[in-house]
Amino acid sequence: MSADPTPCWVISDGRRGIENQVLGLAEAVSRLHPCDIRTQIIKTSETFTALPPNLQFILKPQPGDYGLPHPLTPPPRLAIGCGRQAIAPLRTLKKTYGPDIFTVYVQAPRINPKRFDLVIVPTHDRVRAKNIVTMTGSPNRITPDRLRTEMKPFLARLKTLPAPRVTVLIGGDSKTHILDKTIHAQHLDAIHTLLGQHMSLLITSSRRTPDWVKADYQALSDSHKRVWFWNGVGENPYFAFLGSANAILVTEDSTNMLTEACATGKPVFTLPMSGKPGKFAKLYTELSQRCHVSPFMGSIDATAYDPLDETARIANIVLERLEHMGTI
Repeated sequence: MSADPTPCWVISDGRRGIENQVLGLAEAVSRLHPCDIRTQIIKTSETFTALPPNLQFILKPQPGDYGLPHPLTPPPRLAIGCGRQAIAPLRTLKKTYGPDIFTVYVQAPRINPKRFDLVIVPTHDRVRAKNIVTMTGSPNRITPDRLRTEMKPFLARLKTLPAPRVTVLIGGDSKTHILDKTIHAQHLDAIHTLLGQHMSLLITSSRRTPDWVKADYQALSDSHKRVWFWNGVGENPYFAFLGSANAILVTEDSTNMLTEACATGKPVFTLPMSGKPGKFAKLYTELSQRCHVSPFMGSIDATAYDPLDETARIANIVLERLEHMGTI
């Protein structure tokens, strides 16, 4: 294995939840073997993004068609993509550079998995193939060092919020879950229960959170000294919220947020959502057994567990495959 940094591209459409998965996996690989990680954001028209990935690949078969630097000598040795818009670009890289590049796709693919060298899917997805590796949840960027580092810029504000602190991660509508007014009222009840126990609340939302929900949390933050709601303005304190929390509440719609919460090793509790969990029921069972995740019932007391670090396990597998193929 070469001691030189391995050129690694992380490819996504730039959405935070998608990009963090590929960055998290790339950074975990780099902790095992040095990588020169470059972030590549796919650039195509809104009309083109709606097309099926196989048709995208037919219409635009060159890496440069997606805003990727091309031609390159040498090419990146490792390319990790996540999300539907990363599928065709990964295929163009493989077509162009063949065995000189190792392609990894994160999430259940919408095409034949054989189009990639390795595919990483959550255990709760049903997709299986020879080159598919499963994991609990999704890759993430959570490490003790990152949490400590990311807390530093926010320490002054955090000191105004006395411990114990509870971080609340709010999602929104998805294919399987709905954040309606009844469910929102239950979330607010949970928050007021914690305030009644003299706890501080660190609340953040996702891009799927309805504006009317965010407005309620902003009003709560404005009227309570022990509530900090991040409204999307300024530097994102997400990692600082996770790092400074004594416990974490997460709406049950987000694989990423549930996995990231469990990666901290802190007590994690779910907040309900309307709808049917479907395949997510398997994820809830996995996290309950592995990390003692349970619905929030008014107390943040929980059984201790070791932080969930599936990202490191998957990174080892990626590195083994790279070595086996002679890519590094």
